[in-house]
Amino acid sequence: MNTKNLLPKALRIPLPRVRSPRRIPNADRALLFGPLLSIVLFLGAAAALLRYTQQTELQRERDTLQRDSEWAAQRMSLEMGLMLEQLQSMANSQETPSGRRRFRPGAVAFVRQHPSALLVYRVDASTKVHDIVTSPSLPRELHWLRDGHAVTQPYTINAITQAEATTHSAYTLPYTIPGVGWVVESATPVVDDTGDTGSIDAVFAVPGLLRGGVAQELSTRYAVALVDRHQRVLASGASAEAGAKPLREIIPVQPFDAGLQLRVSSYHTNPGWGVRGLYWAVFVLSALMLWMLWGTWRQMRERLRTQESLSRETAFRRAVENSLSTGMQAIDMKGRITYVNAAFCRMTGFTEQDLIGHGPPHPFWPSRRSAEMALALQQIIDGLAPPSGFALKLARKDGTEFDARVYVSALIDARERQTGWITSVTDITEPTRIRQELAASHERFVAVLEGLDAAVSVLALDRNEQLYANKLYRQWFGASAHGHYLLSGIEPPPFAGQDGADEVDAFAGLPAGEFLNPQAQVHEIRVAMLDRWFDVRQRYIQWVDGRIVQMLIATDVTARHQAEDIARNQEEKAQITSRLIAMGEMASSLAHELNQPLTAINNYCSGMIARIRNHAMAPEELEAALEKTARQAQRAAGVIKRVRDFVKKSEPHRVACRVQDIVQNTLELAEIELRRRNVRLFTHIAAGIPRLHADPILIEQVLLNLLRNAAEAVDKAGRSGVRRSIDLDIHADATQITFAVRDNGTGIPEDVMGHLFEAFYTTKAEGLGIGLNICRSIIEFHQGRLWAENQYNEEGLAGSVFTFTLPFQLAEPADQAPAPPAGSGGLQDSTHRTSP
Repeated sequence: MNTKNLLPKALRIPLPRVRSPRRIPNADRALLFGPLLSIVLFLGAAAALLRYTQQTELQRERDTLQRDSEWAAQRMSLEMGLMLEQLQSMANSQETPSGRRRFRPGAVAFVRQHPSALLVYRVDASTKVHDIVTSPSLPRELHWLRDGHAVTQPYTINAITQAEATTHSAYTLPYTIPGVGWVVESATPVVDDTGDTGSIDAVFAVPGLLRGGVAQELSTRYAVALVDRHQRVLASGASAEAGAKPLREIIPVQPFDAGLQLRVSSYHTNPGWGVRGLYWAVFVLSALMLWMLWGTWRQMRERLRTQESLSRETAFRRAVENSLSTGMQAIDMKGRITYVNAAFCRMTGFTEQDLIGHGPPHPFWPSRRSAEMALALQQIIDGLAPPSGFALKLARKDGTEFDARVYVSALIDARERQTGWITSVTDITEPTRIRQELAASHERFVAVLEGLDAAVSVLALDRNEQLYANKLYRQWFGASAHGHYLLSGIEPPPFAGQDGADEVDAFAGLPAGEFLNPQAQVHEIRVAMLDRWFDVRQRYIQWVDGRIVQMLIATDVTARHQAEDIARNQEEKAQITSRLIAMGEMASSLAHELNQPLTAINNYCSGMIARIRNHAMAPEELEAALEKTARQAQRAAGVIKRVRDFVKKSEPHRVACRVQDIVQNTLELAEIELRRRNVRLFTHIAAGIPRLHADPILIEQVLLNLLRNAAEAVDKAGRSGVRRSIDLDIHADATQITFAVRDNGTGIPEDVMGHLFEAFYTTKAEGLGIGLNICRSIIEFHQGRLWAENQYNEEGLAGSVFTFTLPFQLAEPADQAPAPPAGSGGLQDSTHRTSP
């Protein structure tokens, strides 16, 4: 690690060690949170007491309200009970005629005695009204009942019906009368010995019931109102809205339980401004005290946090100093050691006690280098230390020495005064050894590259800069990058001759992994100016400065190409020899084949001459005879052309060809041999076979060779009848076409099967042993396969079958064997061939 970059220009004096501050914050927090907790508890207790006092006062008011409400309801019920007893007494007096006559005086007295009663009247059994007595306070124009007329008010009819049914007094729900307001009505049944004879009805004003039933002192203390069952106010003794009162009590009024209720609301008053001011003063002072305690706590927390941060920083710096592998040493202005870290002690083997306070010469100075160390110390004290540091030899306690790099920086105290110097010491013994070993390894590597029998070149393509070229490359191409472009097969860029020192790398910023393919690109190329063939392997690598460059290794393969040319020529000669031998073996058959058309031509010509001399041949007959003669001549010419096409010298040439044409052309030659040997041929070609991409002459040569061998095998086996035949089966699948030639011969012995396709291996007395070898070369040139196998039946070995396959789509040429020779020579040499 280079500690020069880690040390500032001027270091301050290291902070002294301090104790862990974890116990101090706990004590301060206890002192701080104690008063705060006391204040919070005090405020909580005061608030609870205030709340309790308010709830107690409120409960007392609620109890008083309930008690006064029940008393007012009982008083109103008592008043109503007295009025109903008088009405019941009047109803009971109606049983006699004299009682009926006293009804009106009693009703007048009842209305005068009770201001809430608006009118009293009698209803007979047919609900007709009689003896109506009204209150003086009721205006005459508001009289809604007529003597002798039937009752029309629904509430009144319901009450009369209920009273007759129960024989007890019945009461209506509150209802309104225009100009009067809310009223309630009672119906008291009149019953004599003969049965129901009507009822005594009384109409009461609801406000009158409230004024007569509630005491004046209760009305001054509470808001009293009569409401119906829907809490609708029917009569009220308060000016304010009763619903706004905080405390209220609702009690049913007897005997109007179903339709009339007494609601009493308390005039509850909020505390005065003095009390409120006292409350607010307490709250404000409490909040101010809490805010001050909060501010004090925050300041204390910041102080504790700063103290903890300072302690952590001190501990961290101490841990960093102790964990560094770089030794640190502080000296004062006179050269005395004032501080050393643990790494420096481990590096020199001395303890802190051995070094602190020691002046020059220091214990880690080598004795034989005292003058050098003293000079370096003086330069440090004088402030003349180089920025790159010193490279010195230091001594350990056991006397051994090691290489060290020393960097110096001024030591500044808190008052911005320099109190000495601090040095960082790095043990560079191992890096020095590694650097020396790398230099030696580099020399060996360069020696190996210079001694290679291959040209090695490294080129920065974007700048046309030759980064490296070994000895053999320089011998062939010199120090120019032109040879690199020749071998790689690419044209030099237009700026190849310009100075690209200031140009930016074209691959800068791109991921290097996309270019650094571990597989090299391989190709062969011929350099005309050297008349040499080279096997070139090139790939992109990352150079020592991070740039993407191209490395190229070129091996001279001229000797191999020359050997391949010689072998190709030999194969071509063997190919021609094989074809000529085949034609020689078929010479007698060809002579017989040509003799037939020639004999026919001779006969036609002799006949035509004789008849012409005798003037016995008409022009039409002469024309027919000449046409026959021409056809025989064309037949003979066709035989000669097929033989010539088969044996003529030509270069292999792949074209799209039909399987049917290949078979047809082959059979034209094979049938001559088959007829000579009296062997039948059965051909089966599957329908829908696509076109082949192949050399038809080469495929015809293979197929003719296999058919001739099969015919010879059948002939030698002495087969007869149906078995004196051979089969040609052609079928295809999605990728390839298969040719199979089956014979009924004696088969192939096991010891011969392993050497069947070897060159110059034959079992024939006159054979050369090159036919099947050339056939396999031709099929492999087309990327197919050729093999042989025996076929068996119940009697045992029953012949053999030769099979070869040809693909429909040929693969890209890559590291393939040299092209097999055609009838007259091999393929043209490829000057540029690549493979992954």
